[in-house]
Amino acid sequence: MKRLSYRSEQAPPTQVRTLGQVEVLVAGRPAIWHAHTAEELFFYLLSYPEGRSKAEILETLWGLDPDPVANNRFRVTLFRVRTALQNPAAVQEDHGRYRLSETILRSSDLYSFYQALAEGQRASCDTARLEAYQKAIALYQGDYLPGFANNWVSEAREEHRTAYIQALLEVALIYYDRADWRQAALYLQQALKKDPYLGENYHQRLMWCLAAAGDSYGAIEHYRRFTKFLREELGDTPMPETQALAERIKQNQLLLPYHNPSSSSLTGHVNQLATAPALQLHRSGL
Repeated sequence: MKRLSYRSEQAPPTQVRTLGQVEVLVAGRPAIWHAHTAEELFFYLLSYPEGRSKAEILETLWGLDPDPVANNRFRVTLFRVRTALQNPAAVQEDHGRYRLSETILRSSDLYSFYQALAEGQRASCDTARLEAYQKAIALYQGDYLPGFANNWVSEAREEHRTAYIQALLEVALIYYDRADWRQAALYLQQALKKDPYLGENYHQRLMWCLAAAGDSYGAIEHYRRFTKFLREELGDTPMPETQALAERIKQNQLLLPYHNPSSSSLTGHVNQLATAPALQLHRSGL
């Protein structure tokens, strides 16, 4: 029997939200999965836009080896995904690998997030870079797939969080270069709130920016919180440089200009983050 071909525009539009909430809308209404395994398979394929083999899917999602029973479960689940999305072409198979269609991938907030990051990297001026990275930051409404506890979700979640922190650091760097200490501090605060383990130099930068913006009280309060964090979480104390900076701020001493982050570890860390697997995966796969 001749296999039917389907055009993606025949299917109803989808909208997929994964950052801070989990929602799949088909023609404006929540998708009906009929089984959790179908929803799980959909988000697994969304997390790996380059596709996965049947064997990888069976083992990762359900701990199964390929056999007649497992293969039947896979076929039924795949049918349920396509039915829920009201799109027979939603999941495509190519040389043994199953992947979501480009139309479905592009309907997700995750795709838009990485597109914005890519636009920021390609931008030729700070204004365009700032606009793109702020767009990415606005799209990141929270961590990836909240409520899912699978190992593959945790790995993807950490990579997407790393990409978000990258965007925050990029914006902080732009504002620092513009001598807008208040805005630089704002984005450094967000990055450190998301990952207080980024490095003590970032805590120093935040303290300096707050003090330079006229908020010495905020700088010392951050130092106190950071000291408590080190003591309770790591059993450690701040570096001598951090302690000396806090003392200068307390005494309202003139602060020497912080060395330009364009040649510092801030840029180095941003570049390191840019090579994260999720960034490469989504920039090439989405």
